[in-house]
Amino acid sequence: MAEKVTSKLKGNMWRLIILAIAGSLIYGLPYFRTYYYDAYLEAYNLTNTQMGALGSMFGIFGMISYLFGGVVADFISPKKLISISLILTGVAGFCHLFATNYTMLLIIYLVWGFTALFAFWPALLKGIRSLAAPEEQGKAYGFMEAGRGVTNAAHLAVALAIITAVTSKRGNASGLNAGIIFYSVVVIVLGVLVLLFFQDPEQTEQSERFNFKQVLTVIKLPQVWILCLILCCTYVMNMSYSYFNPYATSALGVALIGGTIVTIMADYIRPFASVGGGVLADKLGRPKIMVIAFAIMAAGTFAIALIPTMGVPVFVLLCAIIYVGMYCNYGIVFSLMEDGQIPMEVSGTAIGMICTIGYLPEVVCPAAAGVILDPYSAAGYKYYFLAVGVIMLIGIAGIMIWNRSIKKQASK
Repeated sequence: MAEKVTSKLKGNMWRLIILAIAGSLIYGLPYFRTYYYDAYLEAYNLTNTQMGALGSMFGIFGMISYLFGGVVADFISPKKLISISLILTGVAGFCHLFATNYTMLLIIYLVWGFTALFAFWPALLKGIRSLAAPEEQGKAYGFMEAGRGVTNAAHLAVALAIITAVTSKRGNASGLNAGIIFYSVVVIVLGVLVLLFFQDPEQTEQSERFNFKQVLTVIKLPQVWILCLILCCTYVMNMSYSYFNPYATSALGVALIGGTIVTIMADYIRPFASVGGGVLADKLGRPKIMVIAFAIMAAGTFAIALIPTMGVPVFVLLCAIIYVGMYCNYGIVFSLMEDGQIPMEVSGTAIGMICTIGYLPEVVCPAAAGVILDPYSAAGYKYYFLAVGVIMLIGIAGIMIWNRSIKKQASK
């Protein structure tokens, strides 16, 4: 039995690698602003509130798209969905080069909310689930997140080198445009390669047409609603850690490049945290590992918010600890679907519904941060981080509810 489980994941490893690379690069453009926060603000003459609105626009249309995209992922080839999403995201990236005002930027982020999230993410997650046996779901999702982390670290290093070189000669605006061109070209090329060479997993069950009954089936599953809460709490940190960068530059006096490195550091920790978390989750229990990770994130965030005077080394250490918990949880949260016995044939629809609610922080966090930061400046970061720490504690409560639900389901 052990050999059979191992051979299934090994046999699909090349598909896993392709999905991981695609799952990283497609988000290079929508999240570009978070890696170069201050430079982006200056180049496009934006306020923190407007910057938050761009993220919210991306999140709102992503949230609308998730549910429909999840349903679509149950009856259309993941290969086609992933390829088209990549290509259209790159095309919108080239349109960004001609954005001269805030309204045009809002439209571009609206388009990215559709191209980078509609069907792409549900199709990706359903594909990952089909590549692994039930006993290795944590490992599969952990490896996927690790692959995304390695890819992120690579493309961020290349992009930073390009932007730095162009900025030194032509200024911030030209440097940012060079980075946008880099990501636009890469995702379009990747989309074409996926269309030409990727094969859909044989294990993925596809319906020939849409069936509304599968939506009703998913709505009736309590596991789906509890997972919505758990993912929501987990993703709050994913949407909030980018504010460590401007906090470091504005409150701690770190140079701009140093602040960017604090954020990019997450992607170097990501592979180790994702794989380690996935392996431990399969051995010790996925809910148990998630509780520990939530506790780590809560402790680290409260420390950043409450320690009155903090040196840069301590701040960097706390960020690193938070990143470990963040990617440990994010790498295994969807593996809970196997524990909850969510049927594979409706897993795309289930993922779509879970993402629709679970990714609400995509909309709420940037808007909330902008509203808090503009009036309170540096102190606003502490208020925001306190709120994030409280939500991590709510995540622990969500896991406890999940455990009770699973035990009740098993007793039946």
